[in-house]
Amino acid sequence: MEEILGEIGKGFFRGIGYILAEIFFWTICYWVGWPICKVLTLGSYPKKSDTMFLDGQSHNGFWCAVVGLLTIVGVIAFYVVNYAQA
Repeated sequence: MEEILGEIGKGFFRGIGYILAEIFFWTICYWVGWPICKVLTLGSYPKKSDTMFLDGQSHNGFWCAVVGLLTIVGVIAFYVVNYAQA
């Protein structure tokens, strides 16, 4: 019985982690990266599409989310290096 409960707990926490990662990457990182991509490409990227996820020809959502993730990581690193007290 203990093994069953342990596996259920692992699955539950893995599911929670997956949901949080999806929300963070596809929502927060995307919306941070979207205006940056628009500014850097003078409005030509990302192109308007029905979906922000990968759909064969379109990588708009993925690259905007990656730019957002790199921006968030960069801001955190900048803060840690310059303002964090040891």
